[in-house]
Amino acid sequence: MNRTLSIVVRRLGSLLATLVVMSFVIFMLVEIMPGDVAQMILGQSATEESVAALREARGLDDPVLQRYGRWIKGVVVGDLGESIYMQGVAINSILWRRVGHSLILALTAFIMFVPLSIFFGVLAGVKEKKPTDSIVSFFGLATMALPEFVSGVFLITIFAVQLDIFPIVSVIPIGESLWSNLDILILPALSITFVMFGYVSRMQRSSMITVMNSDYVRAAILKGMPRKYVIFRHALKNALLPTITIIGMNMGWLFGGLVVVETLFGYPGMGSLLMTAIKTRDVPLIEACVLLITVIYSLSTMITDIMYSYLNPRIRFQGGQR
Repeated sequence: MNRTLSIVVRRLGSLLATLVVMSFVIFMLVEIMPGDVAQMILGQSATEESVAALREARGLDDPVLQRYGRWIKGVVVGDLGESIYMQGVAINSILWRRVGHSLILALTAFIMFVPLSIFFGVLAGVKEKKPTDSIVSFFGLATMALPEFVSGVFLITIFAVQLDIFPIVSVIPIGESLWSNLDILILPALSITFVMFGYVSRMQRSSMITVMNSDYVRAAILKGMPRKYVIFRHALKNALLPTITIIGMNMGWLFGGLVVVETLFGYPGMGSLLMTAIKTRDVPLIEACVLLITVIYSLSTMITDIMYSYLNPRIRFQGGQR
């Protein structure tokens, strides 16, 4: 327990340091984006005096470090500020509902691709160099090569246009909730699943082959234990360790990939909100969205490290000794 706690404390310290550095990097990258925020808000016909007055009112002429300090102080207390484009609207009132929608979409994709990827990865691993292995490997490579927008267009063409099973766009009608329109999740989630399936299934296949060729598995089979028992009782647990790492690492990437998928399908999530913020040069909203994606990625990485350390006694022991 003490060793596990020390690992958690160490990971939390690393997480906080990473977020502090990344918050400054995000702020500076957004600051150097081309265009004048005040000019964009007031329009091209605005006078220089009105633009200057708005810049002063918004504190846009303050030194960079002063603006960064003001922004990060608000983030710490949970105040993300106000949207510049949607004047007077608090970012908190916009962002968290969209984050909830993105989490539901990510969870739907997770429920789809994790069991499928692990199952077919194990199947390909135990059927190495057989037709089943070749088919699974080929399909995994094909899905990895397809960007999200390509698989999304393919799914729309087949299931929405040709078969008319699912809606073409994933828009929630006015006055209704996402829970009453769950069918809009299927195509975006499948688009994400296609890409994730290739990475996870191939990792599971490779790990399964390595474990099946290990001495202790061969010894168990030679002792007369049923092959299925050896696979699921002894081999699968160790073969899952690298796969868990890949899944955890890709959860942060998944939220980044939602930007493309949500924009393509018109899904009202955090990704499409970020694209709107970029188009309108809404600096506070861009900073909030990118920082939140960074937090999600960092948290998923930390949780993956902790899970891997807990499941692998050798790493847990080494972590306790350092």
